[in-house]
Amino acid sequence: MAPQKTALVTGTSKGGLGDHLAQELHRRGFRVFATARTLSKVHHLRDMGLDIVLLEVTDSESIKKAAAEVNILSGGKLDILINNSGIVSKAALLDADITAAKAVFDVNIWGVLQVTQAFSPMILASKGTIINIGSVVGRVPVPFSGIYNISKAALEHLSRQMRVEMAPFDVKVIHVVTGGITTDIFAHAGEGDFSETSIYYPARESLGPWLNGKAMELLQLTTPEQYAKTVIDNALSSFSTSCLYTGYGSFATWFFSKFLWNNAMDVLLAFMGLPNMKSAIFGNKRKEA
Repeated sequence: MAPQKTALVTGTSKGGLGDHLAQELHRRGFRVFATARTLSKVHHLRDMGLDIVLLEVTDSESIKKAAAEVNILSGGKLDILINNSGIVSKAALLDADITAAKAVFDVNIWGVLQVTQAFSPMILASKGTIINIGSVVGRVPVPFSGIYNISKAALEHLSRQMRVEMAPFDVKVIHVVTGGITTDIFAHAGEGDFSETSIYYPARESLGPWLNGKAMELLQLTTPEQYAKTVIDNALSSFSTSCLYTGYGSFATWFFSKFLWNNAMDVLLAFMGLPNMKSAIFGNKRKEA
């Protein structure tokens, strides 16, 4: 009888993508280590039979302890590592707080790298698979979430780099370009209002939904269950792609970035409902004057 396959997913708090990915792996017969920085948010997974592990991806000591715990429980082998933990930032680039911006990269980039480093001996031992959860906004410059967007662009290149460096050891690395999924991701990023000192303040009514995430919520049409199934199907396939586009709008992102001119994403943003920003800002200024 073949030994049970093992997987670890970061950021599995209830209702998020990590939660659904962990549950999908559990349904496939994996022993799943579901991690979170607040264990009370993953008790439902423990009740389903998953192992829950305390892990804060920005804390080196927490990562070290989690890796040691999983190493013992898994017998030193991990077949799948899913780097899902991530945080959103909502602000115009000119208004962004640099300390908060660095915190986004601490989770979305350095957390991914440090977790991968810590669990790599187990992945190498099983010639396993690393999956990094990216986003279409790593390619589409959706306004007023720029810090998050560029962190996801950096994550995509980090995945490419990992793939090349891990390939000699028969470890697969998959980057997922995630489209619009019905989760509450934007609800965790604060209110998001333009201050009176912002150059975008005159257009606060028409551009506000792009800052607070309401405009993007209208494009979250793929269920997390569908998403999780597609991601795991690809991971387990003998012909898996190293860059998986899935979720609402992901095909359009692939097409626009692969086949059209460099600034064609501006057209895609218009299709997404973004108003003419110049008219919104300066038209309102004239009205207020």
